[in-house]
Amino acid sequence: MSTIRNVWCLCLILGIGGCGGMEVKEEGNKTQEDPLESLHRACLEQEGENAVPACRKVLRLRPKDYRAEHRLGWLLGQQGKIPEGIAHLRKADKLHPNDSGILCHLGMTLEKRGDRNGAMDTYRRALRADPKNTEAWLSLGILLRKTGKKEESEKELRNLIRQDPKMATAWAQLSLTLVQQGRLEEAIEAGSKAVALKPDDANARSNLGLFLTNAGRIDEAVEELNKAVQIEPENAIAQYNLGLAYTKADALEEAARAYLGALNQRESFPQAHHNLAVILIGLGICNESKRHLDRSHDLGVKSAPIVLKQYQSVCEPPQESPEGEGENSDEKKPAG
Repeated sequence: MSTIRNVWCLCLILGIGGCGGMEVKEEGNKTQEDPLESLHRACLEQEGENAVPACRKVLRLRPKDYRAEHRLGWLLGQQGKIPEGIAHLRKADKLHPNDSGILCHLGMTLEKRGDRNGAMDTYRRALRADPKNTEAWLSLGILLRKTGKKEESEKELRNLIRQDPKMATAWAQLSLTLVQQGRLEEAIEAGSKAVALKPDDANARSNLGLFLTNAGRIDEAVEELNKAVQIEPENAIAQYNLGLAYTKADALEEAARAYLGALNQRESFPQAHHNLAVILIGLGICNESKRHLDRSHDLGVKSAPIVLKQYQSVCEPPQESPEGEGENSDEKKPAG
């Protein structure tokens, strides 16, 4: 019996009124997939640059394919084509309402456009559709914190943690929300939990190190921040936070090295330029201090009067007139 006959008989035995749109063709001992299905798989599974044209072709041939609309909209949003991405995601939502995954990605893309209220409403819709969508819940908690709704952010993140106690990112975000509320010790506790759950997360260690610095626990802060830098040497924020910890410990040379490390990764880092300039003033290295001070001013930092006064005192002391010279000198000039 030929291959196509076998497939047809199997469909009859299983009571299937067709084979899911899959056309099976005989070619020797091999079967060929329908070209549209190959395009559809490329749209859903390939990387962005290859997937976008595949998704567009699928939608020309199958205009109501919500999965292709979803995938295309999400990819376009990630590529910075925000309005077009939102249009496709909205169409996917219309074709397949209350899909939590579509709504979550629509919320993220609206957030990229700057529509924070629209994003929050969409994340809430995603959670009503699926209360276990942790990605939507986390995104909502972060956005609430960014918009200053600290108590609401804490509530959503704690609800998420109750659902998934081992979600390190949720603990890390909770620590940031608690810091914004001035609850430093609780933030340290939440940050420590995030690091324990994900020890290789340089950002979580960096944040924890900063919290410890602010709490005056300098030795612990330096330890965490050095680990963060070891994990991710290119992390400019971790390098900068390490500089803050060393500054607070009055370890000026170590602080200078840390700030330089931050600037090696991100030259246009205004606070690092400024703080390094202050450290160099303390070390009496005036030329380099002036260079970094000027660069920080170019980047928008306004130095406190005390910093400028210190620079003038150390690096631009008033010149004293030689003894016996000047307008008030009593020395008689030789006769002409």
